[in-house]
Amino acid sequence: MAKQDSTPAAATPARRKAPPAPGAKRNARPAPPPQPRPAPARAATTRPRPPSGVAARWAGVQRFYRETVAELRRVQWPDRLTTRNLTLVVIGMSVALSAVLGAFDLLMTKLFQWLLHF
Repeated sequence: MAKQDSTPAAATPARRKAPPAPGAKRNARPAPPPQPRPAPARAATTRPRPPSGVAARWAGVQRFYRETVAELRRVQWPDRLTTRNLTLVVIGMSVALSAVLGAFDLLMTKLFQWLLHF
């Protein structure tokens, strides 16, 4: 036999509903979930033909030229003194590197000549 609850129904506390929020309507239904929007209807017109190969290539060349000119206008060019100094640095490093490589080449040439005549 199942055990019955000995407490009377009146003795159990009744649950109280939370008071409605200020400005809320009583017995208001919750808002329905949002419906997905239908996709926009496509026009029944025919699609435009893509440009020919030559026209597309020419349009690409024109776009490249416009973008190059726009980029060159944004470059911050160095002044004359900075340009001269950096040019001298490049020339000096080129001369030094060519001297080092020339000396290494001469050393290796002499070494192989000595080894071949040994």
